[in-house]
Amino acid sequence: MFETERPIIKVKKSLVDHVLNYVSITVTIFMWIYVIVKYPQLPEIIPTHYGASGLVDGHGDKKTIFLLPGITTIIIVMFNWLNRYPHHFNYLTTITKENAEKQYKLSTRTLRILQVNIALLFSYIVYKSIQGAITQYSTLDWWFLPLLLISIISPTFYMLYTSGSKSKKNK
Repeated sequence: MFETERPIIKVKKSLVDHVLNYVSITVTIFMWIYVIVKYPQLPEIIPTHYGASGLVDGHGDKKTIFLLPGITTIIIVMFNWLNRYPHHFNYLTTITKENAEKQYKLSTRTLRILQVNIALLFSYIVYKSIQGAITQYSTLDWWFLPLLLISIISPTFYMLYTSGSKSKKNK
Protein backbone atom coordinates (compact mmCIF):
# COMPACT_ATOMS: atom_id res chain seq x y z
CA MET A 1 0.00 0.00 0.00
CA PHE A 2 1.24 3.50 -0.80
CA GLU A 3 2.62 5.35 2.16
CA THR A 4 1.53 8.96 2.46
CA GLU A 5 3.55 9.88 5.55
CA ARG A 6 7.08 9.32 4.35
CA PRO A 7 9.69 11.70 5.69
CA ILE A 8 10.49 14.48 3.26
CA ILE A 9 14.18 15.23 3.51
CA LYS A 10 16.70 16.87 1.24
CA VAL A 11 19.20 14.22 0.21
CA LYS A 12 22.74 15.58 0.32
CA LYS A 13 24.75 14.75 -2.79
CA SER A 14 28.11 13.13 -2.25
CA LEU A 15 31.13 13.68 -4.46
CA VAL A 16 30.17 10.52 -6.37
CA ASP A 17 26.69 11.92 -7.04
CA HIS A 18 28.16 15.18 -8.37
CA VAL A 19 30.63 13.28 -10.56
CA LEU A 20 27.86 11.07 -11.97
CA ASN A 21 25.80 14.15 -12.85
CA TYR A 22 28.74 15.90 -14.46
CA VAL A 23 29.71 12.82 -16.46
CA SER A 24 26.21 12.37 -17.88
CA ILE A 25 25.91 16.06 -18.72
CA THR A 26 29.39 16.20 -20.27
CA VAL A 27 28.82 13.08 -22.37
CA THR A 28 25.51 14.51 -23.58
CA ILE A 29 27.10 17.86 -24.47
CA PHE A 30 29.84 16.10 -26.45
CA MET A 31 27.19 14.00 -28.20
CA TRP A 32 25.38 17.20 -29.26
CA ILE A 33 28.64 18.78 -30.44
CA TYR A 34 29.55 15.67 -32.43
CA VAL A 35 26.14 15.54 -34.11
CA ILE A 36 26.20 19.23 -34.97
CA VAL A 37 29.76 19.08 -36.36
CA LYS A 38 29.16 15.91 -38.42
CA TYR A 39 25.64 16.79 -39.61
CA PRO A 40 26.74 18.57 -42.82
CA GLN A 41 28.76 15.48 -43.85
CA LEU A 42 25.81 13.10 -43.53
CA PRO A 43 24.00 11.75 -46.57
CA GLU A 44 20.26 12.42 -46.77
CA ILE A 45 19.44 8.85 -45.64
CA ILE A 46 21.16 7.43 -42.54
CA PRO A 47 20.87 4.30 -40.36
CA THR A 48 18.14 4.82 -37.78
CA HIS A 49 17.66 1.41 -36.19
CA TYR A 50 19.72 -1.65 -35.42
CA GLY A 51 18.41 -5.16 -34.91
CA ALA A 52 19.50 -7.55 -32.15
CA SER A 53 22.28 -8.84 -34.43
CA GLY A 54 23.77 -5.33 -34.64
CA LEU A 55 22.90 -4.89 -38.30
CA VAL A 56 20.99 -1.90 -39.60
CA ASP A 57 17.32 -2.71 -40.12
CA GLY A 58 15.97 0.81 -40.56
CA HIS A 59 16.92 3.98 -42.42
CA GLY A 60 15.56 7.50 -42.32
CA ASP A 61 16.14 11.17 -42.94
CA LYS A 62 19.40 12.55 -41.58
CA LYS A 63 17.44 14.87 -39.26
CA THR A 64 16.66 11.80 -37.12
CA ILE A 65 20.26 11.89 -35.86
CA PHE A 66 19.07 14.58 -33.42
CA LEU A 67 16.61 12.20 -31.72
CA LEU A 68 19.04 10.36 -29.44
CA PRO A 69 20.80 13.49 -28.14
CA GLY A 70 17.34 14.99 -27.57
CA ILE A 71 16.07 11.90 -25.75
CA THR A 72 19.25 11.77 -23.67
CA THR A 73 18.83 15.41 -22.68
CA ILE A 74 15.20 14.81 -21.68
CA ILE A 75 16.18 11.75 -19.62
CA ILE A 76 18.88 13.66 -17.75
CA VAL A 77 16.55 16.58 -17.03
CA MET A 78 13.76 14.22 -15.91
CA PHE A 79 16.03 12.08 -13.71
CA ASN A 80 17.48 15.17 -12.05
CA TRP A 81 13.98 16.50 -11.45
CA LEU A 82 12.81 13.13 -10.09
CA ASN A 83 15.77 12.98 -7.73
CA ARG A 84 14.32 15.98 -5.90
CA TYR A 85 11.34 13.85 -4.80
CA PRO A 86 12.66 10.47 -3.62
CA HIS A 87 9.85 10.25 -1.06
CA HIS A 88 7.49 9.53 -3.99
CA PHE A 89 9.50 6.55 -5.28
CA ASN A 90 8.47 2.95 -4.70
CA TYR A 91 10.53 1.03 -2.16
CA LEU A 92 10.73 -2.57 -1.00
CA THR A 93 10.71 -1.51 2.61
CA THR A 94 8.65 0.79 4.74
CA ILE A 95 10.30 4.19 4.78
CA THR A 96 10.80 5.54 8.29
CA LYS A 97 12.69 8.48 9.75
CA GLU A 98 15.50 6.07 10.59
CA ASN A 99 16.00 4.59 7.12
CA ALA A 100 14.74 7.38 4.83
CA GLU A 101 18.09 9.00 4.16
CA LYS A 102 19.80 5.71 3.26
CA GLN A 103 16.93 4.55 1.07
CA TYR A 104 16.61 7.92 -0.67
CA LYS A 105 20.38 8.11 -1.31
CA LEU A 106 20.35 4.63 -2.75
CA SER A 107 17.46 5.31 -5.12
CA THR A 108 18.76 8.70 -6.28
CA ARG A 109 22.23 7.24 -6.86
CA THR A 110 20.67 4.47 -8.95
CA LEU A 111 18.98 7.05 -11.19
CA ARG A 112 22.28 8.89 -11.60
CA ILE A 113 24.08 5.68 -12.58
CA LEU A 114 21.32 4.92 -15.08
CA GLN A 115 21.55 8.37 -16.63
CA VAL A 116 25.32 7.99 -17.10
CA ASN A 117 24.81 4.56 -18.68
CA ILE A 118 22.08 5.87 -20.99
CA ALA A 119 24.21 8.86 -22.05
CA LEU A 120 27.18 6.59 -22.84
CA LEU A 121 25.11 3.99 -24.67
CA PHE A 122 23.20 6.54 -26.74
CA SER A 123 26.46 8.34 -27.56
CA TYR A 124 27.88 5.09 -28.87
CA ILE A 125 24.80 4.52 -31.06
CA VAL A 126 25.03 8.07 -32.41
CA TYR A 127 28.75 7.64 -33.13
CA LYS A 128 28.20 4.32 -34.93
CA SER A 129 25.26 5.72 -36.90
CA ILE A 130 27.21 8.75 -38.08
CA GLN A 131 30.30 6.71 -38.94
CA GLY A 132 28.13 4.15 -40.71
CA ALA A 133 26.31 6.82 -42.70
CA ILE A 134 29.58 8.42 -43.79
CA THR A 135 31.38 5.15 -44.64
CA GLN A 136 28.26 3.36 -45.94
CA TYR A 137 28.97 0.48 -43.53
CA SER A 138 27.12 0.49 -40.25
CA THR A 139 26.90 -2.18 -37.61
CA LEU A 140 26.95 -2.28 -33.84
CA ASP A 141 29.62 -4.41 -32.21
CA TRP A 142 28.61 -7.88 -30.96
CA TRP A 143 29.05 -6.84 -27.34
CA PHE A 144 26.68 -3.87 -27.50
CA LEU A 145 23.37 -5.67 -26.77
CA PRO A 146 24.69 -7.59 -23.74
CA LEU A 147 26.34 -4.41 -22.45
CA LEU A 148 23.11 -2.48 -22.95
CA LEU A 149 21.12 -5.03 -20.96
CA ILE A 150 23.69 -5.29 -18.17
CA SER A 151 24.20 -1.53 -17.83
CA ILE A 152 20.47 -0.83 -17.59
CA ILE A 153 19.39 -3.80 -15.48
CA SER A 154 22.29 -4.23 -13.05
CA PRO A 155 21.94 -0.84 -11.24
CA THR A 156 18.28 -1.60 -10.66
CA PHE A 157 18.97 -5.11 -9.33
CA TYR A 158 21.75 -3.77 -7.13
CA MET A 159 19.38 -1.16 -5.69
CA LEU A 160 16.69 -3.77 -5.10
CA TYR A 161 19.16 -6.15 -3.45
CA THR A 162 20.75 -3.45 -1.30
CA SER A 163 17.40 -1.97 -0.39
CA GLY A 164 16.08 -5.35 0.68
CA SER A 165 19.16 -6.23 2.72
CA LYS A 166 19.07 -2.86 4.46
CA SER A 167 15.43 -3.34 5.35
CA LYS A 168 16.22 -6.72 6.94
CA LYS A 169 18.97 -5.12 9.04
CA ASN A 170 16.61 -2.35 10.14
CA LYS A 171 13.97 -4.74 11.51
